[in-house]
Parts: sequence; structure tokens; C-alpha cells
Amino acid sequence: MQEVSDELPPLKQLASHPYGTLDRRVQFAKKDSAIAVFDTKQHTSRISQHFGQFGRDDGEFYRPAGVAVSNLGEIHVADTGNQRIQVFDNNGVFLRSFTTRINGYTQSCPTGVAVVGNMFLVTDPVNNAVNMFDFRGKFTGHFGEDSIFERPASIAVDRTYGVVAISDQLGVRVFSAKGERSEAEDIMTAGHVGPMANEVACNGRGEILVSCWYDHCVKVYDLNSGFKTRIGGRGEWLGRLERPRGVGVDKQGKIVVSDAGNRRVQLFDPRDRLGFCRLVAAPADGLREPYGVQALFDGRFVVVDNALSKVFSVSKSRCEP
Repeated sequence: MQEVSDELPPLKQLASHPYGTLDRRVQFAKKDSAIAVFDTKQHTSRISQHFGQFGRDDGEFYRPAGVAVSNLGEIHVADTGNQRIQVFDNNGVFLRSFTTRINGYTQSCPTGVAVVGNMFLVTDPVNNAVNMFDFRGKFTGHFGEDSIFERPASIAVDRTYGVVAISDQLGVRVFSAKGERSEAEDIMTAGHVGPMANEVACNGRGEILVSCWYDHCVKVYDLNSGFKTRIGGRGEWLGRLERPRGVGVDKQGKIVVSDAGNRRVQLFDPRDRLGFCRLVAAPADGLREPYGVQALFDGRFVVVDNALSKVFSVSKSRCEP
């Protein structure tokens, strides 16, 4: 494998850098008031729409963080500053919301959300809790054992293996869908997930992906054997990461990462020896601080921008091997 120099070019030069895209060249074009990103094989990835703005009304956000997509294709956004979960259809049309501020809480801070059947699981780092709500938004109890979390941040569900992964300041904790602690938690600890684990994702293949803010990478863990591999590493170069936040998996198994420090979203193919697949969205698309990211069933990605209080919908083309 060719060695990659640690001497990184300025961010504005990355578009024309040899490692910029699948076939190593890229062009930027403006079309329909959005920035389209094309490589020379005409694979397109672009911001197709966005919804939301700063505010308190329905459909508005105040520093949103996590996002989840249900089996129905509905988009669930953790509207952190407004202490609620908002639900939209896959076109960004507001459907409903519910408060996460329950009895006994002076405030709440929803940062992560997951959907399990007709139940919502919401992480609340201020109250060191993972709360459960029914499909109407009624609080039904706490998930997991009492007093075991240290500022839980993100949550993901592997429906195939029936496990729930939750990140907090101590690393990642793994539970059964009923809230019972899993033996896999010992594997995750032994793999040195470490502090500053931001977000988690499950790929349906018995693997848990963890975005590590401090190590500037995404670590992949197998539920049976522990640490497997890592993606990224600090830098501005495409394929490198700077303070990654959200992480998700599409139906082809490709890994999408909110590269928050570089204000972009990157796609990785774990089956490829180089790992990096392509740039999905960049500062030129209007991104400022991408947080939560998830794949929709139609191939698009939804990206929560914490700083702009918006949710972007990003079209994604097929990435050829």
C-alpha cells in the first residue's frame, strides 16, 4: 500500500487532490440553488433539501443532535435545546413531537434517540438516564439498571441481534433489547473504546461502530471477538477525520460519518482496502457542524447540523468498487 504523507494540503485544495474522489478528480457545480458535487464518472452527491430553522415552534430546532429512522421511514430528531423529540416524514414534513422533560426533572437534554418497535429510547446526559417512551410520547420508564450511566450520549439498536448499544463518558455499554446488560460489554471495555466515545451505530452484522472524538476515528467492534478495526485518523485529508460525531450505516454496509471538525460528511466502504469511498457533503454545501447522520431507505442520508439548527437531506449515488 502506498504511504500517505502526513503533510496535509489546505482544505480548499482537497477538491482537486489526487485522493479526492473515487476516480481521483472532482468538480463543483452550482445547480438549482444547491451545490452539486460530481466526480468525473458523474456520480452525484448533493444537498437535495433541508428542513427546520432555529426556533421553538413545530418543525424548528434549538441545537439538535441525534437522529433515528424508523421502519416506516419516519425521521426522529433529538431537539436538544427544546427538550423534545420531533418526528418528520421522509420528505421533512412535520408530523408530531413529544417532550422529554418528565416528572422529577427540572430540565432534560435529549441527545440520542432510537426506535425499537413502537418504543422510543432517548439518552439524557444531564440526568444520567436512558428514558423510554411509547409511540404516543408517554414516558414509560428507564432503560437499563439505575445509576449505571455517566452522561449517556448516543444509542443504537441492532434488530438482527437484539442488542442496544449506548455510549457514555466511560465508553460503550451493550444491553439486550429488554435492558439487561450483555456480556459483550466486557468485550467493548477490553477493546479500549476509551472516553469521548460520541455516537454509536449497529450494522446488523453483529458489529458496533463507535465514533471516537478524542482519537479522531471510528472504531469497529465485533460482539463476539471485540475490537476489529478502525477507520480514519486525524487530519483534513479525505479519508481522515477531525472530531467525528455521528455515524451510520446504509443498506450496502457502507459507513457514513459526520466529520464535524472538518465540516463535512464522508462515506467509507469497509470492504475496500483503502476504506475511504467518497465525499458526501462539504462546507460548500452549507454544512457548519454536522452531528447525527442516518441512511434513509431510498439511499439518501439525513444529516443534523447542530450549529445551524437544520436537518439536511443528501442524495447519494452508488459507489462502484
